[in-house]
Amino acid sequence: MSPSRRSRGSRTTPSVGLQEGSLGRRNNIAQWNACFNELLKYKAEHGDCDFPTRQGKLGTWVGTQRSAYWADSLAQDRIDRLNSIGFKWSLGQTGPTVPWKSRFHELVQYKAMHGECDVPVKQGRLGLWVHRQRTNYRKNKLSQDRVDCLNDIGFDWTPLREVQGREKLQCHGRLDSVNSFNTRQSTATATYQ
Repeated sequence: MSPSRRSRGSRTTPSVGLQEGSLGRRNNIAQWNACFNELLKYKAEHGDCDFPTRQGKLGTWVGTQRSAYWADSLAQDRIDRLNSIGFKWSLGQTGPTVPWKSRFHELVQYKAMHGECDVPVKQGRLGLWVHRQRTNYRKNKLSQDRVDCLNDIGFDWTPLREVQGREKLQCHGRLDSVNSFNTRQSTATATYQ
């Protein structure tokens, strides 16, 4: 059975800012839209969406969107809306942000060429993205729809490199314990002779 966040006993949480209950959800959507519209006004005046994060309610909202995006907890429709107006996901960002689905399609192409999804971290942005998916999955920060997409292509949540590394550490740890025991035994034997 392929891994699933739900099968690991985690609770599924709605996108950042959504509350349980229809009234709370409607109010939250209205608040999100109001802040988005304020950001549009700011962009119309200043030519960008680089609103200072330490300046009032809109600054807090902008910071929250960035944090939610990097934690993979921002709803895709909100990501798409912010991308459509040129929102920068990190302040030092110079180029356009690559959406999750684009990286996913890169991974599908990688698998078609290599027969696996185990992209080395050293292999650039796709490798870093794959590593981030595994990390977010372990921390229960990867949305269920993204887990399902990755499972559908046979994504390996614990690649061979990581498993082999752990086995080596375990093996060395056992070997160290045996060596330590042998050293204590020979010292004790020498003491009593």
